[in-house]
Amino acid sequence: MGNKNGNKGTFDPNNVSVGSDLVLTLRQSESGGGISSVGAEVVTKQTFTYGTFEFTSRVVNVASGHVASGFLYASGSATEIDMEQVGNIPDAVDCTNWRGESDFQDTEVTGFDQGNNHDFKIVWQPSYVDWYVDGQLVVHHTQAVPSAPAPFIFNLWGTNSSSFGGSASPGTTRYMYISSFKYSH
Repeated sequence: MGNKNGNKGTFDPNNVSVGSDLVLTLRQSESGGGISSVGAEVVTKQTFTYGTFEFTSRVVNVASGHVASGFLYASGSATEIDMEQVGNIPDAVDCTNWRGESDFQDTEVTGFDQGNNHDFKIVWQPSYVDWYVDGQLVVHHTQAVPSAPAPFIFNLWGTNSSSFGGSASPGTTRYMYISSFKYSH
């Protein structure tokens, strides 16, 4: 949750709302000489293995100091497959897969403004992970492909970093709108 560089990050269930979209909210403020980042997270009760994961999302009020994610995660990164959008690079999508805490493959692609709706797809198979944005294959990984069952997670969390996610932007409330999610085996 970005608990570095004076940032205290938490998730608050009150920052999750459901209407026509699932909406996650992130608020950052200055507090006691540091940054308080209160974001949101939703985790499936079901765990998944190989298959295709599709969702449509966008971020409103894109600003430095956040990470908006749709991903699979099992304890200790036994399985972690991320599709992350970071506030300090508003048109980037980070595609990363982990098998354990030190074995990973990461690729960043640009050209996808996170303020616009995008259709994201992760295809997880025993020998590869593919990432698609708006129907276009953007990344193909064959190293560090995980195999442990994992829940699917959406979250929006705050950072205060000179690199990943960027420096905090206190006072700018950000929202991640998720309008669909689908899994197929």
